Amino acid sequence: MNKLDAERQKEIQQAEELLFAGPQALGFAKGLFAGHFVSDWVMPYPRIPADQQDELDDTLTELRKFLDEHLDAAEIDRKADIPRSVIDGLGRVGVLGMTAPKEYGGRGFSQMANCKVLEEIGRRCASTSVFVNAHHSIGIRALLLFGTHEQKQKWLPKLVTGEQLGSFALTEKEAGSDAANVQMQARPSEDGSHFILNGEKRYITNAAIAHELTVMARTPVPGSDKTAVTAFLVTPDMPGFEMLEERMPKMGIRGTATGRFALRDVKVPKENILGPQGKGLKVALTVLDFGRTTFGACCTGAAKTCLELAVQHANTRKQFNKTLGNFHLVK
Repeated sequence: MNKLDAERQKEIQQAEELLFAGPQALGFAKGLFAGHFVSDWVMPYPRIPADQQDELDDTLTELRKFLDEHLDAAEIDRKADIPRSVIDGLGRVGVLGMTAPKEYGGRGFSQMANCKVLEEIGRRCASTSVFVNAHHSIGIRALLLFGTHEQKQKWLPKLVTGEQLGSFALTEKEAGSDAANVQMQARPSEDGSHFILNGEKRYITNAAIAHELTVMARTPVPGSDKTAVTAFLVTPDMPGFEMLEERMPKMGIRGTATGRFALRDVKVPKENILGPQGKGLKVALTVLDFGRTTFGACCTGAAKTCLELAVQHANTRKQFNKTLGNFHLVK
């Protein structure tokens, strides 16, 4: 090998070492051209703090034991109801107040840790995972994020244990994905001590079993003829609260109580407003952002179960003297 070839070989070796060995030395974009995607450079994956990991592991162990012994997903689907004993058990494990601060009786877990918990429930029962989401991830989320200290002291202790249950009431005939199109009206009283709510809500998970509902309604904008969405804490024992349909029939997730209700001149104290008046749309969208991550965790758990069952079937079901897993199409 002559001197020119030796130098050329050295350059190739240096290039290979730069591109393919050890930590990436190129920038992120240049690395893509070389086939390298360093995800931690652009979207660091959230990690559970070490001091919380042990507590999470213990919680998951306790949760799995409870679910193995007491959760019958098929029975829940047949009867279209989640037994109160299951709800109470989830409360004892801490599932119904997983991210609530410890000072109010919650576990104080991060959203990431909560996703691990909901993934475990989602692996076993869609109805139960949706119930937990409706209660914790969106039902009491507005209270956790926007509630005053006094509101949290009053409501959270019973909600995080499951003694009381929560619900999130946004959807109406003309409002759902279009969250800004809420039509329920909230008119202030003459003395300003309360608001009078009128309208209907539909497709509200936990509506018939909730003790506290976060309800979105339109309030007047002072000094204007316009209205804006405001979040209210409403209880079903308020005069004028009418349950129109406790359990709307569904083809799937049958165990959840998806209901329809009306508010007829319901007087709600001004102290029950969550967040600033007229900023309910921000409250709703923020709450839904939290709910989407945990709903995704439930679906991830369900998908893992589906994959496990598919692999098991492919490795046991035989056709033409061999298991399905041995056919190239399945592989």
